[in-house]
Amino acid sequence: MVRHGSEVTISIKTPLGRLYRIETVFIGSNSSDEIFFELPEVSKSVIDEYFDQGFWLTVKAISEKGEGAIVNFKTQIMYTILKPTRLLVLELPRTMGLLQLRSEPRYDVKLQGKIALAQRELLVDFKDLSKNGCCFYQDINGPQLREDMAIVVMIQNPASGKVFTLTGLVKSVHRSGSQNYYGMLFDLDGQKQAKALLAQLIFDGSKLSFKHYQ
Repeated sequence: MVRHGSEVTISIKTPLGRLYRIETVFIGSNSSDEIFFELPEVSKSVIDEYFDQGFWLTVKAISEKGEGAIVNFKTQIMYTILKPTRLLVLELPRTMGLLQLRSEPRYDVKLQGKIALAQRELLVDFKDLSKNGCCFYQDINGPQLREDMAIVVMIQNPASGKVFTLTGLVKSVHRSGSQNYYGMLFDLDGQKQAKALLAQLIFDGSKLSFKHYQ
């Protein structure tokens, strides 16, 4: 449900009722009912107080699969490892909660777009697309977009030269590995352009793309 390398939020509650919340990175799981996260770069006193074996914590993560969902689950700390690498080992939960984020499915696409910023033009790659919104990504070292920022993304059909202009607002920002993923909600004009764009795409065996897309 959750992409390896994704940022997650963990909330730890001590037996005395103290709550500590911090972001970290999901690494993966093994065959022994264990899941692994990066141990956040915090002081030794914080580790001693909140990252003790047996403490309960809640994990909140974003699943980008299908229609998208917020994944929540509660589990216990099994091990806190400082060397040779910083690891937080948790027990694999038996149940988890899902809160759907989207009212419609999005289609995996193979597209690139351009966003005109004040100082430069930003090239982005699309992950998925629907008639009401999309998700695109770019390197974390590039210019950053912020939530509720109005943007215009231009996509050109390499065969016909026709340009589709997607307009709307950035509604979410999520880091995964070395990429920043942005969720965009189209306005009315953007929805019309997205509908026209989807009509021009074909299935290439794995994703939707332009017929002569290189």
